[in-house]
Amino acid sequence: MANPGFETGSLSSWTCNSPDAVVSSPVHSGSHALEVAPTSNTTGECDQTITVQANHTYTLSAYVNGPYAYIGVQNGTSTWTSSSSYTQLSVQFTTGASQTSITIYIHGWYAQGNVYADDFSLS
Repeated sequence: MANPGFETGSLSSWTCNSPDAVVSSPVHSGSHALEVAPTSNTTGECDQTITVQANHTYTLSAYVNGPYAYIGVQNGTSTWTSSSSYTQLSVQFTTGASQTSITIYIHGWYAQGNVYADDFSLS
């Protein structure tokens, strides 16, 4: 996964809704984190497509902070929490027989407040 902790100081390798941004506070570790800013029309989603092995079970994890913070895999599993401090979320998924990529995401919920994310991992 590229730029999992946003330490580049940019959204490089992620495709995000406007006005999502990289911020210096609050962070889980390092100097930067992602700020997902849902509006009345969007969930503020950020996505990244990752190369994976077929027929393999993975765990996607991230630290999130804020109301209705969701992480997941497109067309697959997801999980969410509402928290006022960084909390680790994890989802497990298994790739298909010929699947070589997945798209992961983080988003909030319409007009419910900003969500922060940091330290994504795929294991």
